[in-house]
Amino acid sequence: MSAAGSADSYRQIGFVLGDEVEHVIAGLNFEGACAEASSGAKYRKQVVAASLGLWSRGWLARLQALHAIEWGNAAAAMPLVRAAVDMQAAMALTLQTGAREWEEWLGGAPIGLAEDDHATAFAPHAFRAAEVLAADDVLGEIYRAAMALSLPHFESTLLLTGADSTAERVLMTFGDRDFHLGLAELVLGWLLALGMRQVETLRASSGVVAVANEEQAEAWCSGTRSLLSRGDRCVVDPAERDGMPRLLVRNWRRAPGAAKKNVLM
Repeated sequence: MSAAGSADSYRQIGFVLGDEVEHVIAGLNFEGACAEASSGAKYRKQVVAASLGLWSRGWLARLQALHAIEWGNAAAAMPLVRAAVDMQAAMALTLQTGAREWEEWLGGAPIGLAEDDHATAFAPHAFRAAEVLAADDVLGEIYRAAMALSLPHFESTLLLTGADSTAERVLMTFGDRDFHLGLAELVLGWLLALGMRQVETLRASSGVVAVANEEQAEAWCSGTRSLLSRGDRCVVDPAERDGMPRLLVRNWRRAPGAAKKNVLM
């Protein structure tokens, strides 16, 4: 229980899905270059400051989700992906509105002193981008699936810790960090799709934030589309059964040689 993760999972994901892992890292590095370029004097505006804060939080969440799935910790990857989508949607809204809500918050002198507590005070202000999540098919679908797999619902618990269960027998595990191809493909697919959406957001706002290299951006997005188009990868699709929203996990399998199956949640 004291191990940080499964060395076998780390080796297996590198062997089976190494190209996808490297592509996710290349995208994160490209975003890092864009963020660094956006720190120049030309971009020192409140809309960039507000965007960078949210961008940084989402970028780090995606990086840690990648590390989690590399080491076989899918349970930790799910809430990290969900948090990353929340930050990414909020950044997109900030760019779309020119950081209007941020500017209004700053106008109310939100940074001050709490003398009774001998503390610096930051005024509370709830901010989310539900309208972006509702309108954006990529962000919205990943958010809803990651949310479902982050919560302690019975079906998501069974999928993550007892997916080999049958109607006759529940086969629950504890602390399972073995390599699981379906979970690895699922999380890497989300990270690739989120990275591509983020690069698209940056390119659409290139007059506000810096895009380090347009040719590199296009090449990375083209490679991402190719990886995501593989028909045998594990994905989660929204479904409706008897008027109730459900999730259909397709191409679920633990190892490359195992038979693929679908799981309806």
